[in-house]
Amino acid sequence: MFTGRGKQLSIFIGETDSYGHQSLHGAIVEMLRRRGCGGATVTRGLAGFGASSLIHTASILRLSMDLPIVITVVDRPERIDQMIEPLRQMAPHALITVQTVEIVQSSAPLKEGLPDVKVSEVMRTEVATVGPDAPLASVVELLRDKDFTAVPVIDAGRKVIGMVSDSDLLTRGGMNVTLSLQRVSDPDFVNQLKQSLNDQNRKVSDVMTRTVVAIGPAEVLGRAARLMVEKGLKRLPVVDSDGVLVGILGRLDILKTVAAVNVSEWHPEAPADREAATVGDVMNREVPSVKESASVEDVLDLLVSSTHKRVVVIDGRRHVAGIIADSDLISRVSRESRPGLIAILVARVPIGGAAGETRKQLQKLRARSAKDLMTRDVVTVREIMPVAAALALSAEKGIKRFPVVNAAGELVGIVGRAEMLRALLG
Repeated sequence: MFTGRGKQLSIFIGETDSYGHQSLHGAIVEMLRRRGCGGATVTRGLAGFGASSLIHTASILRLSMDLPIVITVVDRPERIDQMIEPLRQMAPHALITVQTVEIVQSSAPLKEGLPDVKVSEVMRTEVATVGPDAPLASVVELLRDKDFTAVPVIDAGRKVIGMVSDSDLLTRGGMNVTLSLQRVSDPDFVNQLKQSLNDQNRKVSDVMTRTVVAIGPAEVLGRAARLMVEKGLKRLPVVDSDGVLVGILGRLDILKTVAAVNVSEWHPEAPADREAATVGDVMNREVPSVKESASVEDVLDLLVSSTHKRVVVIDGRRHVAGIIADSDLISRVSRESRPGLIAILVARVPIGGAAGETRKQLQKLRARSAKDLMTRDVVTVREIMPVAAALALSAEKGIKRFPVVNAAGELVGIVGRAEMLRALLG
């Protein structure tokens, strides 16, 4: 639900104007829907004239097949601004106007489920891939600087024969450090890891997952999202009827689509939709949290015992003061302490159970507290926030997991993308 200052976009064209093999007004409406506009109205005029100075009328005596058409869109200012350039390209001779309006009431464009769009409209067509004979070290090199952790394995005909992910590398490939930790580790450490993988002389085909869950480009987005939720996946290869790779669909691509059609500027005073799931409905109330004065040892013990891979730092009023993820911790300590930290995080054991050399490497950290190591600018969500709005915020900010607070600002839970997407699908 969105109210407040918005913009009205109006496009003036002729009824016989075309775009490719379809009417121009139909092509524009389809483009607006695909890009996430909440709605558009096409109005057919009774009479009018344009640049040609010819008068067009719908009267019986002077019937014209080129009556004026006006397409009207009212939406958030930033979304309207994003539509201008595509419209200029589609309709270079159209009159396009934008004016500021006050929106006093609007219907929510997304209550439950996902927009009625096809996978082909959302997927990425440029796909990073590997062959079955590629060395494992090359996969690590490929994934280290990407925002994803799995790639399709294709044969010479671009048919998908498997998927290889960071979990495959960890469980079957002998890689003992996650990609997130590698991205903040010293280059020397990463080079040693890649050399170790090269020494094993193992190939992608040795570790890849051969049972591939794929989706067709004509399938609806909701079907793809359900597959991801049911199978616990973050990426789906998109294949044609012959199994040939034509694209890739990631969970973040789905969330960006949710963000495009959903109002992320939710505020607590907005009227509640009683049928919509809220963050409080799906959050985990068991939150790994520490006070600002907590020791590094306390933080590490929570990190290795929690599935959230982050610890929330709170002040005396239980307000969120900061957050510490495992990768943040590595990036904020000295080079001498990093090997010991990585060993603890990889083994997932408390400091007390670590080897003597590891404890020695962490000795210098004992004087530091959670307050010294936390990230201070933390984005939180309210427990009454609709799941769809929280997912939109997740896509906008690039945040995978949010601390959840109540009306008093107190920490009450933690919520991630997977459980929110599951709730959105119903």
